[in-house]
Amino acid sequence: MADMDVYLSVFIEEAKENVQILNDALLVLETDSKNKEKINEIFRVMHTLKGMAGTLGFDEFAKLCHVMENTLVEIRTEKIEVDDTIMNLLFRGLDALTEALEDISSGGNGLTKEVEKLTVDFDNILKSGKASSGKKKIKIESVKEEDIEEKASEDIFQGKENLELTLDISDAIKDTLKKVKKEAEKKKLNFYFVKIVLDEGVQLKLARAYMIVHKFEEIGCELVYADPSVEDLEEERFDREMFFGTVGSADSEDIYNNINSISEIDSIEIQTYEELLKPKKQKLESFENSEEENQEYDLDFKNDKKEEENFTDEKKKIKTSQSIRVDINKLDSLMNLMAELVISRSRILETLKKYTIKEVDESLSQLSRITLDLQNVVMKVRMVPISFVFNRFPRLVRDISKDLGKDINFIMEGEETELDRTVVDEIGDPLVHLIRNAADHGIESSEKRISKGKNKIGTIKLSARHEGNSIIIQIEDDGGGLDRNAILKKAIERRLIEPSSAQIMDNDEVYNLIFMPGFSTVQNPTELSGRGVGMDVVKSTVEKLKGNVTVESEKGKGTKVIIRLPLTLAIIEALLVTVKDQVFAIPIANIDTTQKLNYGELKEVQDREVFLLRGEVIPIVRLKQLFNLESEKENIQENIVIIKVGNKKYGIIVEKLLGQEDIVIKSLGRLLTDVNEFSGGAILGDGRIALILDVSALV
Repeated sequence: MADMDVYLSVFIEEAKENVQILNDALLVLETDSKNKEKINEIFRVMHTLKGMAGTLGFDEFAKLCHVMENTLVEIRTEKIEVDDTIMNLLFRGLDALTEALEDISSGGNGLTKEVEKLTVDFDNILKSGKASSGKKKIKIESVKEEDIEEKASEDIFQGKENLELTLDISDAIKDTLKKVKKEAEKKKLNFYFVKIVLDEGVQLKLARAYMIVHKFEEIGCELVYADPSVEDLEEERFDREMFFGTVGSADSEDIYNNINSISEIDSIEIQTYEELLKPKKQKLESFENSEEENQEYDLDFKNDKKEEENFTDEKKKIKTSQSIRVDINKLDSLMNLMAELVISRSRILETLKKYTIKEVDESLSQLSRITLDLQNVVMKVRMVPISFVFNRFPRLVRDISKDLGKDINFIMEGEETELDRTVVDEIGDPLVHLIRNAADHGIESSEKRISKGKNKIGTIKLSARHEGNSIIIQIEDDGGGLDRNAILKKAIERRLIEPSSAQIMDNDEVYNLIFMPGFSTVQNPTELSGRGVGMDVVKSTVEKLKGNVTVESEKGKGTKVIIRLPLTLAIIEALLVTVKDQVFAIPIANIDTTQKLNYGELKEVQDREVFLLRGEVIPIVRLKQLFNLESEKENIQENIVIIKVGNKKYGIIVEKLLGQEDIVIKSLGRLLTDVNEFSGGAILGDGRIALILDVSALV
């Protein structure tokens, strides 16, 4: 089989998922300390984490999991009461595990200072009843290792007295196994048969099978019999059950404890060679060490009949969905190939416009439909729920509220909303800054809120939803809101605006000042926020993702930050326009409407051209002036494209509207990173390059 390193990435990914599950469960336990279901869930996940780490040799990681598991045993048996001291220590333990996973990802062994310190802290609780950072003593009995293993196995192994494994095989195979048994007795080695059943719905069965075989090798057990065969295991031609004959110095308890440390094991059954030689019913295939090919033998595992019937009934009702883990680089390659296909299709369509061939037109129409369907499928494969980002924030708000001594109710909506994986990877940090600001600067202290007639518990709401080809993320709080006068005063002090223009600025323009680098109205910055860095990071990241951010606020009532992002950064629908034969692309998601521009429709207000659309005054941008593309011809028929940027509309004057087309976004390269007016380029069907306009930068 492949080397164990193959499964390192699987371990890291699964461990991170388990730590997130633990975070969510601990948050529930903190508000409902008697929730037995959550306590058991936390215990099971922690036991799984310990087993996974131990299997891959991350002993210090496993040790911390073990002492945390010991503590959970005492909580489960009500020898420890869940209080603030215990909860804080458990959360610190999860933070240490997260830090250790980062160390492992970087090539380390998971041994960090925090892991060592927390292992000692949990040991102190178990030995002396004192947490190193605790304010209150806890009376507790010490926990024995064997008690932990016994409790951990409650759902997996019900005791050997209930097992009855029998084996009925042909004389030839029996003779072979007898010879093996005699050799084992001479060398004073133990001969056991072990039946292992993996969890239902287990992912990466091959990885689990390899871990099991590797664990047998680690404890010095030689496999003399297996069903399925090693070849079948390598090819993943097996269901959940595996049956092994082992010879080695390890006793049954050693075998059980070591195999049980592997995650996703449903049950383990062990019996000696002698106990298995009984008449049988069920057939299994022979394995290595038998000289006869295709030899058959029978094996029957007798379990409680009622339980088996219940399991069968339950199995019929369950509808399982199949899923696999895919390397993200493969998805990126698939997306790139899809992009090239879109470009090739456009070139074919452009070339064949010169000809009128009915048969070709029909085939091209079908090709276009298939390409579009394939494009939609590829785009969906790249989409992931935004819950991957949102799930970290309940813990963040919990920690901030504890540090600041504030009561905060955190609400999340729309976690199932999907967007491109690239966007998900980038949007996390901006949301952290916004939530910190809302908790630190937005939400007032309980005393202040009561004095203002508000509920003493502040609320922060994080939501996501689809809107057209965009996703809208909102962070809303019911705190003190933004102070317009304080922002203007700070902006004048920093000479960002002139005093004369301050009074004529509308609220949107004033609130946008908070996104300036280093801008902050806070007199005393804290560790959390107030240094003028966070909002700058928010704006720059959102704009890098081809999105925009706006702020709505009312003093004394709260603030709402609205982020609008494209669903994908790979293939977009765009309107192609020209100015002096140069083609530009305007994303459809930003367009409100288009129309021909007639003579005299443009007006001038305060030295700026504007357009009146149904009574609304819309500022104008002329691309030919902006890019110095003055046309030699005069009186050219022009068109106006009305675009939306946040809550405002602007008009872009162009010469021709070429039509709507799917375009593949290509980077402009490092040399043009400072050109803010363009978000990228696209290759058209006729080979020309269209520059994609970043409409928010134009206005």
